Amino acid sequence: MFPYAFWLRYLDIFAQVNIVARVSLIQTANQTWQRVDGPNVEFVALPSYIGPWGFALSLPKLHAKLRARKGVNRAVIYRVPGILAALYQAIAMPVSKPYGAEVVGDPADVFAKDANSSLLRPVFKALFTTLLKKQCREAVSIAYVTEHKLQHRYPPAANAIQTHYSSIQLLDADFNEPHARQLGDVLNIVCIGNLAQPYKGCDFMLCGIAELVKLGVQVHLRWIGGGALLEKMQHLAVALSIDKHVTFVGNLATREAIRGELDRADLFVLSSRQEGLPRVLIEAMARALVCIATDVGGVDELLPEDFILQRDNLVQLVERITTVNAMTLVQRQAQSKRNFLVAQRYHDKKLQVRRQLMYRGVLAAQPL
Repeated sequence: MFPYAFWLRYLDIFAQVNIVARVSLIQTANQTWQRVDGPNVEFVALPSYIGPWGFALSLPKLHAKLRARKGVNRAVIYRVPGILAALYQAIAMPVSKPYGAEVVGDPADVFAKDANSSLLRPVFKALFTTLLKKQCREAVSIAYVTEHKLQHRYPPAANAIQTHYSSIQLLDADFNEPHARQLGDVLNIVCIGNLAQPYKGCDFMLCGIAELVKLGVQVHLRWIGGGALLEKMQHLAVALSIDKHVTFVGNLATREAIRGELDRADLFVLSSRQEGLPRVLIEAMARALVCIATDVGGVDELLPEDFILQRDNLVQLVERITTVNAMTLVQRQAQSKRNFLVAQRYHDKKLQVRRQLMYRGVLAAQPL
């Protein structure tokens, strides 16, 4: 998700980047994977774990690894929400050392009732929302992935340097001039989402395709992304009798391949149950694609109300898709142009100006 090129944005201001993150050792790398480390970008490898029980078992090793960072004098930027940032601050950071924060998600959405089935969901929601409020309130320099929404829920300090930007990296090649070809006999829908966790809403999307097929809509879905749930989703497509209407593409190794999938589609649908500011939606808009999305994170900062639906609302999903299918060419062209213009606000050149403002704020606050 974040290959080496992603981290170069930090090297415009900082001499080196050390990524403190969970790392698993493997024998052979998948051909679709990309290296993250490189010149001046290194890892501080923490033990890997999954879930609360895995975290509990790894805690002694995590503590030892982070304690070893206690004497390391570095500028620190937390990507939050997340428990590792809190642990790093408690164990590795000197008291009162200034830090920056990049707020990339909302735990209130992650642990919402319809997005998480854990019995401890209410506890986690209260814990992580309280923690994120504290982290935002104490950061000397802070950037939010949304323009307004997360700032309202998790306000910064009054004297903090504050800005907003997405983690996305859109270059000139990622934009496609507005276009809207006449729809053919089949409505071609594309979704992009990792299938490691259920929050991308693939099951919800498949149920929507099943309803459309029952209504006689000629439709085909291409789902891009792989993960542990892929086989389960394939079985669900068969159980819903829509396997002929769905293609699971799996992971794609290059941006060119993803752009090709977007350009061949008539409609992009984001069916997620939680997001920050969904990069895949902005990428689809940059290709001037008509888009529909669930009301998660900062989606309402990207799309008009008529193209947004509530999480897991099957009636609204079918209604929005059938409305797009009935749009005239002129209507499709107007929406295509509108999405393209919104996506231009997220061109890397524009975002990098705001990123550097935040990075310089962190650097300037470091004690001599």
